[in-house]
Amino acid sequence: MSKKLMIFGGSGFVGGNMARIAQQNGWEVYIADNRPDPNLQAEWWLVNITDQNSVEKAIEAVSPTAVVNVAAIADIDRAEKEKELAHKINVDGARYVAESCAKKGIRYVFFSSDAVFDGASGSYSEDDQPAPVNYYGHTKLEAEQAVFVAHPAAVVIRISLVIGFPVSGGNSFFAILESKLKEGKEVVAPTYEIRTPVDVFTLAECVLELCENGFSGVIHIGATDSISRYDLTRSVARRMGYDEQLIKPQTMPEAIPGRAPRHKNGIINVARAQHILKTRLLSTAESIQRAFDERLSVDRPKPMDAKDTP
Repeated sequence: MSKKLMIFGGSGFVGGNMARIAQQNGWEVYIADNRPDPNLQAEWWLVNITDQNSVEKAIEAVSPTAVVNVAAIADIDRAEKEKELAHKINVDGARYVAESCAKKGIRYVFFSSDAVFDGASGSYSEDDQPAPVNYYGHTKLEAEQAVFVAHPAAVVIRISLVIGFPVSGGNSFFAILESKLKEGKEVVAPTYEIRTPVDVFTLAECVLELCENGFSGVIHIGATDSISRYDLTRSVARRMGYDEQLIKPQTMPEAIPGRAPRHKNGIINVARAQHILKTRLLSTAESIQRAFDERLSVDRPKPMDAKDTP
């Protein structure tokens, strides 16, 4: 019997890579999203995640082995400006998927963020008290709570920063940086924002493992060490073959109109993941190297016909 994986938000950076990697690992992949993408060869279901009926119809029709939800308004500034939409997608959508999976006893893996913490202290474990400083973080915290109420056996993954290149669309730090550097633009990166990055390939392998093991609860996935955004950006620019002098340090937080507050320390403790998962978590340097070594070529196969679930 084939393993079926349904990915909500599968057209994004993380979802698109996950779809490819899942297929390579023997999963039958179904993408639930609001638009088909010609770069991804999978069966598509046109789903409005803010519509409970649309979500239920897609899950009922596919009857997947596991569901992964990476759909979100993840742009922190946009979430701050478009709070109603951010809440509908990040919170209501997460709950609708959780409820539908719980009804059918389907494994559910939901993506959250280190933005649930205020970043004022050091290494955050899964049991530390959340205290988000922006609306995006608030929606993720509320979503975590809603998911566990609806589906107590669910898995909530908190990530700090995912690195790598896209196979479709989505918000890829590498792709944005490469585009700017190609044009010879200077890039300003904060020295005071610390993150615990994970390459998208290692992350996908962890997710696929979680889709099949018996763990439930919150789990942090990231590198075994942390790095400032400035040092990370310089390292990636150097690996891309560009002059790292194009990367300029921002040493003091600046009040930028329209920019939401950020948590400073996104240092997440990954000891639980190291104990539970067979997938080896990498150092930051290894994560950067793997993101380049395993960059997937972007061919353009014709997408399969999308099933409409209005």
